[in-house]
Amino acid sequence: MKPNLHVMLDVNQSNWYIEKCIKYAPEKNDDFVAFGNSVKHATHPRFTASGANDESYSLWADKINRGEYRQVIINYFDMHAAELVNRIERSDVAIVWVIWGADLYTLPLFWNKLYDGFATRLYNVSWTSHLKSMYRHWKNRVRRGTRDHRFLYSAMRKVTHGATLVTPDVDLVKRHLNSVIKQIPLSFSGVEDFNRVAPVAKNNRIQIGNSGDPANNHIEMLRLLKSLNVRNEIFMPIAYGSRRYLEVLPNAAHEIIGHDQLKLQTQVVPKDEYFSQLASTGFAVMGHLRQQAFANLIALFYFGTKIFLREKNPLLKTFREWGLLVFSIEGDLSNDALRSTLSESDQKHNRAIIEQRLNEDAMKGYYRDLILGQRFNQEK
Repeated sequence: MKPNLHVMLDVNQSNWYIEKCIKYAPEKNDDFVAFGNSVKHATHPRFTASGANDESYSLWADKINRGEYRQVIINYFDMHAAELVNRIERSDVAIVWVIWGADLYTLPLFWNKLYDGFATRLYNVSWTSHLKSMYRHWKNRVRRGTRDHRFLYSAMRKVTHGATLVTPDVDLVKRHLNSVIKQIPLSFSGVEDFNRVAPVAKNNRIQIGNSGDPANNHIEMLRLLKSLNVRNEIFMPIAYGSRRYLEVLPNAAHEIIGHDQLKLQTQVVPKDEYFSQLASTGFAVMGHLRQQAFANLIALFYFGTKIFLREKNPLLKTFREWGLLVFSIEGDLSNDALRSTLSESDQKHNRAIIEQRLNEDAMKGYYRDLILGQRFNQEK
């Protein structure tokens, strides 16, 4: 069987992804490449850095068009990926988009659907700024031939499969970009990532969000908790994210809730230490309006945390379909709801579902299907 070409980003997660691919499909000799002028984080020996220029895109596209690869697996669909995909001429090569979330929800399609008021004002999200941005893109495209979202969308329409466990994300792609895309189940994280940490008794701490990304909508969640007269300790992990957002978030957050009650984690900690922290967390209030924080959430479900999500978050629908006991911010969040953690039986119920869907055998199945699965009826 021919190898696959995995198109990556220069991020630490790429190293973990490559390790999982090798672990679950050791017989394959796939290639892993990122387009960029310098590489700092993706250090795995199987990783190849390639220039971000026409020569490099064409070099890899020629290999695909000669039939050297059976699949092109895109791990973050940006303009680099689009440059490659739009050069692919063969119809017998599967193009798989691993839909992690950020590359979908940061498309212009969703320009006004991610943020509540604080981030909306910070980033000047308005019809006026949006129309000005669209005009600039149009002018640059007409005058200078600059690539814009239309070029990206044309590549996304060539995708044959979307890899994710979040079916509503695939539905969004079908509705707005590509009506014929087929879903492949895939999760980046499984219970092996955190099951070394034993579940422990829960405290009354509330975790808000998973990062310093503005889509966490921290300020609105803090204001909501303030209005409910919540006295629980509150914890916000903001060790990474948008620099502009993180420059203003701490002061804005502490203007709402004081330092004694609200703790900010601003430094990256080892994974096991972070998961140990999650294991004792009684509550999680996630302000995302989009699919985000999947890895955090499955760990929190596993540890028995009582989780509240927004009604517009596609993960709420997904987790309910899985049978998990999960709560709505709009319908269920109250002072009383934040006084009682999940019962032991409810914690065991959620843990059993996460173990069933994301155990070692399930993860092996997801990755082997991604890497080895038959995509077309005529494929041998």
